[in-house]
Amino acid sequence: MTIYSDDLVRASGHIVGLGASVLAAYDAVAGSGSASFGLPLACRGVTLVYTAGSFQDHLRRRDTRIVAYLANSPGTPLPEISAATGLSKERVASSLQRLVADSTVASEAGPPPAARSYRLAL
Repeated sequence: MTIYSDDLVRASGHIVGLGASVLAAYDAVAGSGSASFGLPLACRGVTLVYTAGSFQDHLRRRDTRIVAYLANSPGTPLPEISAATGLSKERVASSLQRLVADSTVASEAGPPPAARSYRLAL
């Protein structure tokens, strides 16, 4: 199993958000009894969990753009994918790494690593 930095951001957002929500609810009920602290913290925790989910949706949309481009242009190197999709090379590389690991995209190595091209996996 491969863990990507994008997945770590999502997971940490869920963990921190849920933890903050639970701590805030506990504090509001059993702790100081002050709802003025617990309720806003619980709302922040829920917002963090929602934001982490939105981030994952953003990654799926980014991956879909790359897959759609490769469907029409197999054997394309990373710089061309980046220029065609309007995404930075770093973001395209991150998506390609994830898509290759998931066997959605296959990479074809050229002589130098920069000449590597990508196509949809069969």
